[in-house]
Amino acid sequence: MPIGKMKKHKEMLQHPVLRPHLPETHWFTDSRTSRMLNTYSSVFIKPNHGSGGSGIIRVKRLKKGYEVRRGSRRKIVRFRFVLKAIKSYQKTRHMYLVQRGLRLAKYHGSIFDTRIYLQKPGRKWVISGAAARVAAPHKYVTNYHKGGHAASLYRVLFSLFKHNRTKADAYYRRISELSVIIAKTINQRYPIRELGVDIAIDKKGRIWIIEANSHPGHMLFTQLSDPTMINTIMGNKRLIWK
Repeated sequence: MPIGKMKKHKEMLQHPVLRPHLPETHWFTDSRTSRMLNTYSSVFIKPNHGSGGSGIIRVKRLKKGYEVRRGSRRKIVRFRFVLKAIKSYQKTRHMYLVQRGLRLAKYHGSIFDTRIYLQKPGRKWVISGAAARVAAPHKYVTNYHKGGHAASLYRVLFSLFKHNRTKADAYYRRISELSVIIAKTINQRYPIRELGVDIAIDKKGRIWIIEANSHPGHMLFTQLSDPTMINTIMGNKRLIWK
């Protein structure tokens, strides 16, 4: 059974380096969700067990009311009906989290985040792959299975910071450092050998840890023109599972 999102979030929350990079996240309840909607301009409601961006609901504050959206389905409702609209998109057998929404930075007009693929083929965690995940037009998730596509992470950072190589290098290093800390932290509690870490940058340049996936997919890396990362991932998989 994959490790639930909340368990991994709680492990990361214990680490003083990771804590400032974690968006507010709680179990979904009516009262907590209402409070967060009053605090933030958007929230995301996610299944505790789920991957590929499936089942994610976004609630966004509008000038009048709220937009509740799951995939291509959407409703515009007043605040007093927002919880009812959310629940109409939830699956009753799933437990859900509510997480602060972020105003993500964009690349060529689409939001993006980063996927860092970590593996432990021996005694140490290594970063086998690092890519930007660029959302399909008008999508609010970047996942490969929801139309997101891979781009060179360094190229995206270089563009984001207006060709400032020093800044792009610093962000690449920081994202890499945080990813390794995340893998080590979760691994202290759970016997994992692979981890996919999703890290975002908001419009103000702040780094956020969205989540960590204990059964990461690798198809994103097949989209990169350079096959080095996917070859490294597959090579390490053979070492891990032999």
